Amino acid sequence: MEKRVAVIGAGSSGITAVKNLVEAGFNQVVCYERRDVIGGLWFYKETAARWNDEASVNRSTVINTSKEFLAYSDFPMPDYYANFCHNSDIEEYFKKYCKHFGIDKYIKLNTEVLSLKKHRSYESTGKWEIQVKDHSTGNESLEDFDFVIVANGHHGEPILPKFPGLENFQGVTMHSRDYKDVRSTSGSRAVIVGIGNSAGDISVELGKCMKVFLSTRSGAWFEFRLHPSGLPWDYYYHNRLGHFLRQILPRSYRNSKVKDKLKKRFPHDLFHLTPDFEPDDANPTIADDLTDKIASGRVVIKPNIKSFTKKGVIFEDGTFEDNIDLVVFATGYNIVYPFIDKELLNVQDNKVSMYLLMWLPELTKNTLAFLGLCQPIGSMFPIAEMQSRFIAKVFKGEIVLPSKEDMCKEICARTKWQSSIYHDSPRNTIRVPWLPYLDQLAKAVGCKPNMYKLLVTDPRLFWRLLTGPGVSYQYRLEGPNAWPGARRAIFTVMDRIKKPFATRPLVQRNASWGKQFVLMTMSFVVFAAATFFASEDSKWYLKCF
Repeated sequence: MEKRVAVIGAGSSGITAVKNLVEAGFNQVVCYERRDVIGGLWFYKETAARWNDEASVNRSTVINTSKEFLAYSDFPMPDYYANFCHNSDIEEYFKKYCKHFGIDKYIKLNTEVLSLKKHRSYESTGKWEIQVKDHSTGNESLEDFDFVIVANGHHGEPILPKFPGLENFQGVTMHSRDYKDVRSTSGSRAVIVGIGNSAGDISVELGKCMKVFLSTRSGAWFEFRLHPSGLPWDYYYHNRLGHFLRQILPRSYRNSKVKDKLKKRFPHDLFHLTPDFEPDDANPTIADDLTDKIASGRVVIKPNIKSFTKKGVIFEDGTFEDNIDLVVFATGYNIVYPFIDKELLNVQDNKVSMYLLMWLPELTKNTLAFLGLCQPIGSMFPIAEMQSRFIAKVFKGEIVLPSKEDMCKEICARTKWQSSIYHDSPRNTIRVPWLPYLDQLAKAVGCKPNMYKLLVTDPRLFWRLLTGPGVSYQYRLEGPNAWPGARRAIFTVMDRIKKPFATRPLVQRNASWGKQFVLMTMSFVVFAAATFFASEDSKWYLKCF
């Protein structure tokens, strides 16, 4: 197809968008990436952010979603990868993905998008005009495109709260985005503001060498990466049967059961971290090592901050901590698009008014789409991939979007649903249920597995999809661009989960010999007892009964 398509950003969303556009027949795809590497958020940078809306993991960041649910639908992660990958493994996976599907040639590194505007012929052609700057030469240019995908996600401008006296505080303050590792800090006492995953990770890491005060307004529900069985948490959480049961069971009953389970593994009440909202009101916080740091006194839980002094922090309960050297605000991000005019898109309080969280209903031409503007309990990678497959079909005219009025109705219904379940927070404005959202898009794309058909033609696969892990490979079983290896990938999930654990030979006892030994011992005891009771010398013993 001769139509030109621009993809802005070469992170986890951008690279899969390029792959799926090319797979759909678009051969004039250009992906602009302002940095000199792919990977977006997942590429660790030693240096400070160059742009205000540039985010990066810290040196020790480990993903909270297991590799089987992280993987794109036709490219499983290597079996030797840890189940919960370090950020360097994810960066390597992206490079393998790009090399395997020949994506690199479509990506222009060191090229920043300065502005995105409607082309003068937009009303008749739907075209867009993009101003770009090549940072390797300093040259700027204008490019016209028939379609544009904005794929730089929702980790934009850091949110920095304001507190009385903060401007006079003499210690170091930073956003969690700017935290690299313990070597980038100094001192002996720190305050971490927030209760999300970044706050927990930084508290645990700094707690090894500092006294840390973890400040939270609301508390949080804490979860662990591993299920009590030793398998990844999402292996059990994301399956069709589980989602079905969660839909039909009363919400109060579901939450009571989840709270019981969470409190058995993490003493929320004892640690004064029980939140004032239900478990399904927000994403849980991963707390693998936090309990140890709290128990050892290296991390102390505190309420919200009231104000700052020159060297200390006053909390809302009236307590005061002096000689604070470092304050880290793990307080999230605002969704921003500095290259898009606010007349076209103006996001307020992280509330996104888009159809399916991808399309602006006000546009008369559906030639501009957004990727990664959602927050699931689970991985964004398969969602961005499915969104890009959906978008490619819209661009080709194979999927026709509803009218502006119907789009607005969907947006209102989603907003109402979100407000009825989730508590008010910038993190919850773009929440989606992972598997149902994927299914919704997959049905439109034509790749959702036909469970009724599989029940008859492949009962074993049907049962695996119903009760087993709901991995993204299922969306390559049928439909456009099906992958012949999808079925095998589904049935070998456990093999890839077990592989990184098999790092030494496991000495196993011979179970059959063990059973034989027990039987032989029992036979000998019975035989000896029978011989004893039957002997002439033991008749006196029998007379005692």
